[in-house]
Amino acid sequence: MVFREVEGMTEINDTKPLKIIATTTYTITLELNSTSFSDYQRQGIVENVKVPKKVEFHSWAQSYRNPVASSAFGMLETPDLAKFGRSEQLHAALMGINEFATANKRYPTTEDVKHVMELANSFAKTSGFEIEIEEPVFTKAVSWAGCSISPVCAFFGGIMAQEIVKYTGKYSPMKQWLHFDIFETLPRGEVNRATSGSRYDDQITIYGQEL
Repeated sequence: MVFREVEGMTEINDTKPLKIIATTTYTITLELNSTSFSDYQRQGIVENVKVPKKVEFHSWAQSYRNPVASSAFGMLETPDLAKFGRSEQLHAALMGINEFATANKRYPTTEDVKHVMELANSFAKTSGFEIEIEEPVFTKAVSWAGCSISPVCAFFGGIMAQEIVKYTGKYSPMKQWLHFDIFETLPRGEVNRATSGSRYDDQITIYGQEL
């Protein structure tokens, strides 16, 4: 809040924006030591001011290799607290998947889980990124890496749009990663993924560029 044209206690007119710490119907309490101010007399004007906040980020190259060091709360910024610690595992899986795809020009499948896990552990070790991986989580991430699910794509598209808006200075951006999974929606048994020629077929992704 910014005060101006207050009669009496004129020193408050020259202060920087002040934080309100309590309110009632007719009063506001400020985070301010006014013991040296002159006596308040009557009325004045109060303005609500949005105070800019400087936010620093690590570069992609630095953050990708060690995402924990890029956030004030490590990797704990997760949209689902029931999956505490899942973000680290998903990032490790992403490391391995990208390494595999770059080398083989395709996304991995269930048969490649062991190889991808070796790549992920190697990448994490050289990056100083320590992680204990649960095999079921890693297996699901790798097995479905090449599948494009329209609702999930739309979800991430919405997040990207919000982050672009935040670049203008409105709202606080994410810092610095968001890992999301809906593994509970995956089928629990064997799946027939043979194409039927309909729009409901799995999207077949051809990997043709380096990450």
